[in-house]
Amino acid sequence: MTRRADALRMSEFFDWSVLFNALTLGAVYALIAVGYTMVYGIIQLINFAHGEVFMIGTFAGLLLFAQLSVPLSLAILLAMLVCLMLGVVIDFTAYLPLRRKHPLADTISIAGLTGFCGLAIAYFLLARAEQSQAAASGLRIALGVLLAAIPLALFALAICGLYGKLGRPKASVTSDRLSALITAIGMSLSLQTIAQLVWGADFYVFPPFAKESLAHTVFESDVLTLGSATLKGKEFVIWVVTAALMVGLNGLVHRTKIGKAMRACAQDQKTAALMGVNVDYVIAVTFMIGSALAAIAGILFAIKVGGNIYFRMGYYPGVIAFAAAVLGGIGSIRGAVVGGLIIGATQAVAQVKWAEYDFAFAFGLMILVILFRPWGIFGKPGAARA
Repeated sequence: MTRRADALRMSEFFDWSVLFNALTLGAVYALIAVGYTMVYGIIQLINFAHGEVFMIGTFAGLLLFAQLSVPLSLAILLAMLVCLMLGVVIDFTAYLPLRRKHPLADTISIAGLTGFCGLAIAYFLLARAEQSQAAASGLRIALGVLLAAIPLALFALAICGLYGKLGRPKASVTSDRLSALITAIGMSLSLQTIAQLVWGADFYVFPPFAKESLAHTVFESDVLTLGSATLKGKEFVIWVVTAALMVGLNGLVHRTKIGKAMRACAQDQKTAALMGVNVDYVIAVTFMIGSALAAIAGILFAIKVGGNIYFRMGYYPGVIAFAAAVLGGIGSIRGAVVGGLIIGATQAVAQVKWAEYDFAFAFGLMILVILFRPWGIFGKPGAARA
């Protein structure tokens, strides 16, 4: 009775809903951020298409649960499988050619850059056309620009091939990173375009659970009430699932053979390869794990918010999760979790009075930490890999 009375008195001065929201947002960001940080920890490259994996996982879960009437638990597992395979595709089509210095890397990089420029011009022209009430004309112009991007890409690829035949200098680390960045942007735009072609530009809503179903009992029930704040089952499930996955991931990394191989590749890929580790296989598994976690995060996030499911929904959580990974120390799984919780808490507090600036508050905190600790909270100063 005394503890309950103390909690009730505290609720008069503290809004518990802020804490509930902070932990929920932080848990979702942590699940996404782990994918960023695991990939970076091994190949030192940021997979900027990771937010789109989050989006694809959400759509896969929505399709299976809402349209095919698959049970929620099975829908989550199948969505994880879809994103798991998508992670392998991203690695094999985008990052593996870069690691092997295959000529296809030039193709992907230049095509991605050309497509990005074409899309940017198209969006700009469409925005100007809408402002001048000439959307139809602007659409034709935008389509013309996109079509013009195709011969431009072919021309650029031809120049690239000629340059390769004449003999090109050895690529620097900076150029390799730039190629990886352009490739990631191209992959991100490609996944967005595919999602738009499949599902259109409409906003979708995650359907409510049937009242007699187990899912309704688990997700919609009230778990705890403190003052005027109520902890819903969906928020509690997100906490529990995230905690369980992080514990399981920690065990995988530190207590299994594949985890030992991951840590070896994170330290030195060449030495790990000499010791018999299949580096490409380890990297593919890393992409698979990160993508599967993003799928879970996407479905849980959709259940929490209920709506706003559309082909660009991965951008905002993806960027915030990237900020969380940088804040915690890019390459550190523990840092990704802590960074996600800190960013989630920052946003939850900002949403009380400055909801429209919660994005700015999150990045402001990240910048502040980087100014005084550039390697992040759990990163190692001067280390080649975190």
